[in-house]
Amino acid sequence: MIHSLSPAETQDFLGGDVDVIDVRDPEEFKGGHVPGARNVPLIVFRKNPRQYLTSKKTLFVCARGLRSETAARITEELGQKDVYHLDGGTQAWLGAGLPVDHPKEPSQPSSPAADPSQPSSEASADPTCGLPEPGLDGVVGGNMRDLRMKRNLTLDQLSRTTGLSRSLLGQIELGKAHPNVNQVWRIAQAFDVPFSALLATAGTVETTVLRRFDAKRLVSADGRYSSRALYPLAEQPQAEFYELYLAPHSREDAQAHRPGTRENLVVTAGQLKLRVGAQSYELDTGDAIVFIADVPHSYVNQGSEECWMYLVMTYASAGVQ
Repeated sequence: MIHSLSPAETQDFLGGDVDVIDVRDPEEFKGGHVPGARNVPLIVFRKNPRQYLTSKKTLFVCARGLRSETAARITEELGQKDVYHLDGGTQAWLGAGLPVDHPKEPSQPSSPAADPSQPSSEASADPTCGLPEPGLDGVVGGNMRDLRMKRNLTLDQLSRTTGLSRSLLGQIELGKAHPNVNQVWRIAQAFDVPFSALLATAGTVETTVLRRFDAKRLVSADGRYSSRALYPLAEQPQAEFYELYLAPHSREDAQAHRPGTRENLVVTAGQLKLRVGAQSYELDTGDAIVFIADVPHSYVNQGSEECWMYLVMTYASAGVQ
């Protein structure tokens, strides 16, 4: 069973027989960590988790709680009964005014032995950012198949329109391939439908609680950008609401959306450089911007901190055609 601990509960929990593993990247770890923690980046941990599980009780920590939850789930699946993670991560820990330690030297994955063949911190950023598996494969595939049948299109025809291979499209339809954000956008544009049309599920929802732990995210091909729908997938709303994540030193390029598509974006953590056509805009935490997104645009995180954003997207002509 996975136990989520508050900063206060975590502080009381430290000092016993619990092994504290910080699954952030080494550069993040150097900025300060929970006392007693050792650094095993998530990408390293995932390759051979048993190698790093040296205690019957393990507490995982990351920046905001997403990567630590992923590591905790992996550990639980291996049969460990006492698995813990710091809810809210080091941000919540610092927000509670609790102390952090700083390593004297750049950290390497510790006990039982550091692997000198591991890539540098920049290259070792976890390819899934510690985010849950998308879990939307069947939904996207089913909606794509329905749209294709309505338009009387073959996979070959859809392949030519989207620029994606026929075999990949076939795998997506069968729910056997994980479509990334860019691929879903291409498919939506090929059918000239809103992004939400490919995420929609059957049913009508009046009131819905969208639990963070049940979040289903679409992830970019390199895993450093993700999008989480903050509206019930049973609906195709007039305005789409998303939570976006962009890893440190990362960039996500977006193709031009449907004519008249409008994006309203606010940065809630970190910094963002937004490029819209030939223009660039520097945004700090708390800054917001509204722009017409029917031109190519890019989200760029040049800093060493994670960037989190909320995005509201509206269309000039909504609805499935």
